[in-house]
Amino acid sequence: MLIDVKGGVVCVEAPAKLNLFLEVLGKRADGYHEIESLLCPISLCDRLELRSTPGPELCLEIEFPVPEAQLRNDPAWDIPSDQRNLVYRAVKRVQELMDVQTGCRIRLKKSIPASAGLGGGSSDAAAAVVAAMLAWGGWDRPLAAQICAELGSDLNFFLGDEHRIGLALVKGRGENCEVLDINPALEFVVTHPPAGCATSVVYADWQSSGSIRQSIDLIEACRSEDLERIGGLLFNALETSARAATSWIDKQLNIFRSFHFRYNAMTGSGSSCFALVSARYTMSNMRRAANDAGLSRVYAVKSWSQPSIEEQLRLISSS
Repeated sequence: MLIDVKGGVVCVEAPAKLNLFLEVLGKRADGYHEIESLLCPISLCDRLELRSTPGPELCLEIEFPVPEAQLRNDPAWDIPSDQRNLVYRAVKRVQELMDVQTGCRIRLKKSIPASAGLGGGSSDAAAAVVAAMLAWGGWDRPLAAQICAELGSDLNFFLGDEHRIGLALVKGRGENCEVLDINPALEFVVTHPPAGCATSVVYADWQSSGSIRQSIDLIEACRSEDLERIGGLLFNALETSARAATSWIDKQLNIFRSFHFRYNAMTGSGSSCFALVSARYTMSNMRRAANDAGLSRVYAVKSWSQPSIEEQLRLISSS
């Protein structure tokens, strides 16, 4: 995330993520699945603005990138602005644990579609935790990590660590996060269809292939920025079950292949897919072909990293 504080308003750019690698190691006794995944933040970002208010009420307003008439039938923007929203729940939890008597007004400008496997909801909630803390008394990493772990598996990834925000290896059900000291410069095309994938259904239908892959080779390829090797090691163990849930996975991957984007995969539990590309591709042709196939959401993005939250706050205080 990228933080700015101006005139009493805390502004946070909250990035989406891609799973460059996702292996399911098995089902745990608590009902969750054990995973190993390499997560890469990307330059597709939502923007969250939070301002403290005198009363205890929390107000969340969401701005969508499409006209209101298009919201009703599109799962990408089926996002509530009440207590069901993870941003609202995150700020409420900060308010409770910091024993804050004031409230806040939150404005969330959405660019990351929901039901996509891009982590938009988790990223927004992590950004809300940080913004609320800064508005109400100050940054507290242990408390932020506690709240994020309570709310979901991916949230702590978006906090980064004390050194940086960027490429990270996650394990467990996604809560164990190791931010890596590498920052490969990668470019992607990301697509999102007019249908989502239910995470619970995709995981429930997952079947073990009988062999377990590890991310170590991909991490080393990222360290050396070997794009051919990185592309060849992209992997998502949930892709087969997601294909059974919706035909849109194959449709997206086939469009990438028609443009000779050899290195492509699904992210998360779907339904978005992505291709690793070079700077030489023509985005306009790709976008036209995707639109013709019913894919109105096509994004040209890059891998994304930032200094740690602590370093960003130090720079803000010294400016």
